[in-house]
This record gives sequence, structure tokens and C-alpha cells, in this order.
Amino acid sequence: MTIPIAGPRGRAPALGLTLLLLACGADAPAEGGGGAQEATAAVDLSEPISASGLSIALPAAWNRLEPRSAMRMLEAQIPGSGGPGEISAYYFGPGGGGGAAANVERWKSQVVPEPGAPEPTTQSRESGGVRRTWIELEGTVKASTIGSFPTTDLHDGALFGAVIEAPGGPWYLRAVGPGATMREQRQAFLAMLESAKPQG
Repeated sequence: MTIPIAGPRGRAPALGLTLLLLACGADAPAEGGGGAQEATAAVDLSEPISASGLSIALPAAWNRLEPRSAMRMLEAQIPGSGGPGEISAYYFGPGGGGGAAANVERWKSQVVPEPGAPEPTTQSRESGGVRRTWIELEGTVKASTIGSFPTTDLHDGALFGAVIEAPGGPWYLRAVGPGATMREQRQAFLAMLESAKPQG
């Protein structure tokens, strides 16, 4: 399974800057996007995982792990030149987890940005019965207090957080890793979000 995704326009000073379009036309993100023509890169995805009303496909290069909690629908290691990162997807039942806005604010509180960094921008996109809301943060990712990655402060790190709202209830995705790794895997993360659809 391969999804073409628009490529970046160049190295941005912070991942929180306006994100690129996942696609064009009527399903464009509610905020941000770009008008310049951009190169596309194909992202290979694994076979979709279906649970609790949602189907989603991990990037093929990511290494799926056994979830460490019953609330985690999936976990995976994210490879990259900066060292490995991790992603966890949480599901708390229909209407559970606090909603998109509250989780975006929680993720923002977990990252200390570099001085003078632009304010991160929340993005959203709705298509095929699924709404995706996500944010990209860069800086020092604080050590987790609930056993998630990282267990110590991660300097020059990045956190990608996303809420996927589907008929069965929202999923919450938190991907954290060294900044270099997460920049390399950004297109793969967006392709994963794009693959989300209601469970058939």
C-alpha cells in the first residue's frame, strides 16, 4: 500500500510552522496549506490495522511493538538517523480521552520550544468520515510521568500529536523522537494519518 504525499519545501526552522497539504481540492486542511507546486514522495504502508471503529496503516519502515497497556491500540518504533523514536495510539472508548483541543494543549505542555521559535499551528483535515487534528512540536520533550517515551528529557526532540475522530470514538496518537528522526519520518506520519478510515 503506497500513499503519495506532498514533500516539504525545504528545512523549516520549526516543525510547528504551517503544515503542507495532505491533498488538494475540497478535502484541504481547514488551516494552513501551501499554494506552491510541490514534489511528491511515495510512502509505503503496512497492511491496515482495524479496531474500535477505525482502520489505519503504519508506515512499512516502522517496527510494530506489543502494546504495553490495554489502552494502547498500537505501538511502534520509529527508525531514523537521530536514533529511534516511538509512537503510541490510545483509545479510551466513545467520547473518551478529553477531545482534540484538550489533548493538543496537553502535548504543547510536554515540549519546551527553543527561544524565539514560532507558535506551533494546529492542523485539521476531514475526509471519508474521519476527522484528523494534529500538531508538530519541536524542542525539549519532557520526560514522561506515565511510562511513555521518553523516560528522561529529550533535547533537540520532536513530538507529533494527532487525534483521529471516527464513528467508534477518537484515537489519540503521540509520536516522539529525536528531531532528526522525526523530520525524516514526517511524511510517513502524515501518510499514516491519511490512511485512517472507518472500520469496514
